[in-house]
Amino acid sequence: MASFADSLKNFRLDKLRFKSKDAIGVDLGSTAVKIVQLKGTPGRWKLHRCAHLPLPNASPEVPAAERRTQAVNLLKDFLSKQKGAVSKNAVFSVAGNSVIVRFVKFPKMSRDDLSKMILIEAEPYIPFSIPEVNLDFHILGDVVEEGQKKMETILVAAKKETINSRLDIIQQGGFSPTLIDVDAFALENAYESSVGPNVKETVLIVHVGAFVTSMAIIENGVPKVVRDVFIAGNTVTKALQRNFQCDTKQAEAMKARAAILATAEEREKAVAEQNKEALQMSTVIMPVMKDLLAEIQRSLDFFLSQGSDRQVGRVLLSGGGARLTNLTSYLAQELRLPVELFDPFLRIEGAQSIAPEVRPLFSVAIGLALRKEGDAV
Repeated sequence: MASFADSLKNFRLDKLRFKSKDAIGVDLGSTAVKIVQLKGTPGRWKLHRCAHLPLPNASPEVPAAERRTQAVNLLKDFLSKQKGAVSKNAVFSVAGNSVIVRFVKFPKMSRDDLSKMILIEAEPYIPFSIPEVNLDFHILGDVVEEGQKKMETILVAAKKETINSRLDIIQQGGFSPTLIDVDAFALENAYESSVGPNVKETVLIVHVGAFVTSMAIIENGVPKVVRDVFIAGNTVTKALQRNFQCDTKQAEAMKARAAILATAEEREKAVAEQNKEALQMSTVIMPVMKDLLAEIQRSLDFFLSQGSDRQVGRVLLSGGGARLTNLTSYLAQELRLPVELFDPFLRIEGAQSIAPEVRPLFSVAIGLALRKEGDAV
């Protein structure tokens, strides 16, 4: 049976298709651009190129247009420094409130019939004007509901404005856009590569970016819950800024040395060491973490409510925000589930030089780089 990642070749959020077998995954993050290129075949991937390019000024106060210009310049600079021939075929993604992913049960019909009717059928599920979005779907399988034959379908809509903005960055940066993905689907792709195609488990991936946290619950290789929430790394930064009356750069430095003191032992140790800053930073960060925890629990509760025999085996954390000290142990304590940092470089050769603490930052970029000839989104 084909994996969900393989079946994504039917998605078309825009009319882009691979023109060659070589492609580069370009994760256009809010604070950095991550680039990954792989060589090989499924199960035998080798790291060919990898780059983490921080935006010179990624402060939330910087206008979006200026951040886009910074990203364009980083892409140009990256290409100028590459030796030999380099693929310029870029796979990129969209996420956040401009992207909607819905799991919908439509009446049983052929794919062709649904294609003809999708603009009408999708309208109740999309909170945007249909002409404003690029829309597509993927049929997961047949189900019977209240005696009626239906088909479970993933419906995806992305605002054309967002897609066009990212297309401009890619093209102005010197790349040729060949495929558009969704962050959550890229995470699923990276996860499947890291564990292999035959692993049967249910996991929750939580990708904590700068402004958006993407969540995907994957059951036996198929995403069952996909959500984006706006509690992320920058939420912590802003909380530190407000409390300590400092600028963004200072708050980011504080966040890098901050830790969640969730247990009595951790707090007692900080008190014994008279580490007032650690205690104060933890106090400031904790409300943000509780809000994030509530959103994670909400995703889990929704998934578990869909069937009495459902359960999640573990939680994988990725993204820059996942590096917050003690976040894994805090979530494990509160969720009562195993929680670990996601290493998307597992089963990829030549990645020994990538430090363990930065590996989770490349989850989306690797998922994008794993797209192959014939795919379309």
